[in-house]
Amino acid sequence: MRVGIDTIELERVSIEDKFIKRIACEREEKYIRNYKCENGLRQRTAALWCVKEAVMKALGLGKDSGVTMKEIELMHEESGRPYVKLSGVAQKKFEEIGCSEIEISLSHSETIATAICICK
Repeated sequence: MRVGIDTIELERVSIEDKFIKRIACEREEKYIRNYKCENGLRQRTAALWCVKEAVMKALGLGKDSGVTMKEIELMHEESGRPYVKLSGVAQKKFEEIGCSEIEISLSHSETIATAICICK
């Protein structure tokens, strides 16, 4: 089993188009922008960042691994339960380390966002 976690203060997160387009897949961007107030937009962007960072940590992928943020896509079941879809380097690493399941959980408040990832 492998675990990754990430936490960030909302004030450190950019909600500028350039940043969101760099980290978010098309579906994720739509999910983020569905929130109309600035703080909600910042909370969702921060949570998205944390999920991607937590997954990379659980998989042992650093900045020199060749992975991009868009290879880790945050999805939601109809119930709202979050999960991730991997592709590219992230998917290869997941298979390489012998994991068959990946679980995530995320949360945010008025000031922070956090996410945890467990690979089994």
